[in-house]
Amino acid sequence: MSDTTEAPEVMYYVRNKDLIPEIEKFGETKVISEELGAMLLLIAKNLSNKGNFINYTWKEDMIQEAVLTCCKYLKNFDLKKSNNPFAYITTICNHAFVNYINKQKKHSEIKDRCFNEREQVTNNEFGFTHKAIDYTVMAVDVKKKKKTSKT
Repeated sequence: MSDTTEAPEVMYYVRNKDLIPEIEKFGETKVISEELGAMLLLIAKNLSNKGNFINYTWKEDMIQEAVLTCCKYLKNFDLKKSNNPFAYITTICNHAFVNYINKQKKHSEIKDRCFNEREQVTNNEFGFTHKAIDYTVMAVDVKKKKKTSKT
């Protein structure tokens, strides 16, 4: 007797013909099904392997942010206007990745600036005087950088 049990089919990519029925179901119920959630996650994971995004240390956070953004804006997709939800979701994920990277760069600049401008003065009982960080000055400096880079 030979047991020929088939392994469950593993999806490596998402096709529009699989995605459209899930989008239709979402449009009726306004609830994201497990299958649709798995498809959104798969699209985000595969896009994160693209050369633009592959070597970031916060890649998992980017994927989570992209899936969350997809869940937020999936209600705006209209099957009457377009029959390509894959492109819509991929665009949302791409923009979410870029926004997350820009946010992380901004935080990195703040951390670097705080580290470079720290003061260690020995004139109190503990040996250090703490200097408060003025984030408003840092925001003005960032705006100046943007203006000078555009001109």
